[in-house]
Order: sequence, then C-alpha cells, then structure tokens
Amino acid sequence: MRIIDRYLLGRLILPFIVGLMLFVLILLAEVAYNISSTIVGGRVSAELIIRYLLLRTPRAIVWSLPFGTLLGVAMSVTTLAHYGEITAIRAGGVSFTRICAPMIIAGALASGGGLALNQYVVPTTMEAAQQALADMMMTQAVVREAHNQFFRDEQGRFFYVRDMLPAENLLREIAIWTRNGEGRISEVMVAQSAHLQGTVWTLYDGARVALDERGGLGAEVEQFASREVHLTRALQQYYSEHRAPAEMAPYELQELIEVRKATGGDTQQYEVYLHFKYSIPVACFVFAIVAAPLGHRYARHGTYVGVVVSLLVVFLYNGVRSWTLAFGLAGSLDPVTAGWAPDALFGVLGMIFLAREG
Repeated sequence: MRIIDRYLLGRLILPFIVGLMLFVLILLAEVAYNISSTIVGGRVSAELIIRYLLLRTPRAIVWSLPFGTLLGVAMSVTTLAHYGEITAIRAGGVSFTRICAPMIIAGALASGGGLALNQYVVPTTMEAAQQALADMMMTQAVVREAHNQFFRDEQGRFFYVRDMLPAENLLREIAIWTRNGEGRISEVMVAQSAHLQGTVWTLYDGARVALDERGGLGAEVEQFASREVHLTRALQQYYSEHRAPAEMAPYELQELIEVRKATGGDTQQYEVYLHFKYSIPVACFVFAIVAAPLGHRYARHGTYVGVVVSLLVVFLYNGVRSWTLAFGLAGSLDPVTAGWAPDALFGVLGMIFLAREG
C-alpha cells in the first residue's frame, strides 16, 4: 500500500466512525421507542433493556454502515479539497479517480463486512434478542396491540383473541380450544375478557363446554364469572414467532420463500425483503462512489459541506428506496428491480460524477 493510500484512509477513519456510531444510536433509539409499551411502568430491569439493545446493535450496524461510509468519504474528500491537498496531489500526476480509489475500496470492504454480519452474526443476535424480549414479556404480557389473532401453546391448546390491548394489559373476547391425546377437540372455553393479575391470567364472564368423541355436547354449558388460566407462555411464543420479514435473517427468508412456493403461496413481499437484505450493505460501495466527487465539487463552500452532502444523499436514497419498496410490496415491481434499483441508480450517478471530476 502506497503512502498516499495510507494517508487518505487515515483521514477517512474518524468521520466514518462518527457517522456509523451516530446512525447506530439513532436506530437503537427507535428500537427503544418501539418497546416502550413493554418497559412502561419500570417493571423491566435496566440490565435486561441494555442486553436487548446490545443484541440489536449488530443489525443496527449493518443498516448504519452505508451512512458511515457516506459521511466518512464525503468529509475526508471535502477537507482534503478545501485545504488544497487534493490539488497538490493531482499536481504530482495523480488523477482524481486514483485519489478516490482507496476510499471506494474501503466502501467495498464495508459492504463485505455488512453482508457477513447480516449472514452470520445478525441471525444469532436477533434470536437472542427475541429471547430477551420474551423475558420482558414476563413483566408485561401484552406487548403490542393486535386484533383477531390465532396462536397455540406448548400444550397444544388453540387460542383466538379479538383484541390485545397493551395499555390495559387486557385481552378481549377469547376462545380456547383444548385437544385430547388423540388430537380431537375435547373442550371449548370462551370469555369476554382476560386480565393479568400477578403471573396468572383471569378470564371473566365466560363459559366452558366439554365435547364427546364425535364433537357433540358432552354436558351442559358451564358458565363462570371468573377463572384462572395460564396464558403467559402462549403469549410469549406468539410474540417470538410473529416476526416481520424485515427482522428475519436472509437464510430464514429464503427458507420461507421456498416453503411458500412449494405450497403455492405468494412470495412477492418476502422476495422483496430478501433483496433489500443484500442491497442495503452494498450501498456502502455505492455511497463511496457518490460521496467522493460530490464532496470534491462543493468543498469550496466549507469543510463541513460533507455533512450536508451526506444528509442530502441519504434523504434522496431513502426516498427512492421507500418508493421501490412500496411498489415491490404492492407487486408493481419485480423483487429484483425493487431491491436493487436504488443502488443501481445511485451507482450510475456516482460513476458519472466521478468521470466529470476526474
């Protein structure tokens, strides 16, 4: 590695780390806000909250690497150009493209690191984060609002809940189907509501009926004003299994896509999210190509114009990504186009800017 390459990379490190850490903190703040209904009232220990946020950090790093690369390249090029260092280097016969080469290579390495994290580290930490979230659920069983939900517990009972209300830690209109050893429905229980008292759920204003072997009524309907039932484990399993596609690892999405294709299910949305799993880390390389020429062109306006350039590029990139994601999820764009169009568009623009500055 030449001295000039080491020098340029040395100027890149600090703004890259600052941009990376800043965006990681923003994303973790959003995560903390999303679980605020779980930690409300101080029932969750600070240690558990910190552990959950630390386990979510690798995923936040993957999403923050492009911004760190963008800010690092833009700030370093802007500073070098503003103080005439790039002019001096070019006077020695080095082209602008060659000056940008180590930064673009650094962007490619950041992309590789993001892909590796997403494939090998994030799945493990996200699984552990789900367990930490399940531990939080022991203190607040209803974590997020949901309606018309079906789930089952480790005993094989099936549950239907019309409303899950986290503010009151309340369930409304519950039905429970219990199966016997042969897998047949042997009992049905319904209730108007259920409320958590300590560690036990209590059903209110309900009824229970036993069924015979043929599914007919085995006895008269038994009505009750209140009855205890163990629902905590079932709710924990429900929340840990119901993850959005954006929270799944690439291999999990791939497996889900294959299963749904085999059963004739629609895979459009899952394929869109799968392509974004790869295109987001690759944006590090794309941003390095875009940031270098833009930072050089506007360096005369001040050393911190790199920050403005970074924010503008991120704003435009996220705008394009949001639109392609929306069209992809709606089926108006095929998954490959939806996932990779932002990278392709900004990559082409970056090459044009780089050629003009070179």
